[in-house]
Amino acid sequence: MDVQTQIRESMRWLEGVEDGGVPTQDLFQIAEKLDPVIISLMIRYLRKKYPSSKPDSGAVMGRLVDLGSTYPGITTKAKEAEADPISEWFTETYNFGEFYQKPEEMVQLIVDKLES
Repeated sequence: MDVQTQIRESMRWLEGVEDGGVPTQDLFQIAEKLDPVIISLMIRYLRKKYPSSKPDSGAVMGRLVDLGSTYPGITTKAKEAEADPISEWFTETYNFGEFYQKPEEMVQLIVDKLES
């Protein structure tokens, strides 16, 4: 998958989880095409952006739980990807909060690093 497609599909997945505009089965199909590191970091991003203390977190976290319980392989791959050097690089270098208003920049950084 070329870089622009990875970015576009990653954003489609991320926005689909956030706004509920993409059905769970489609989220799974998108995730299967993406690098597990991207999925892992986007899940971590969503968990930071929508902590349980925020009123609007229920819907987003509910969609993540539904996705993970319906397709447990996603959770397994995301967990394994946490130990990937690129995941470690990103979490040591950046704060997820830097990207709350510009998630596409985060996705671009991750994809660029994966491609280098």
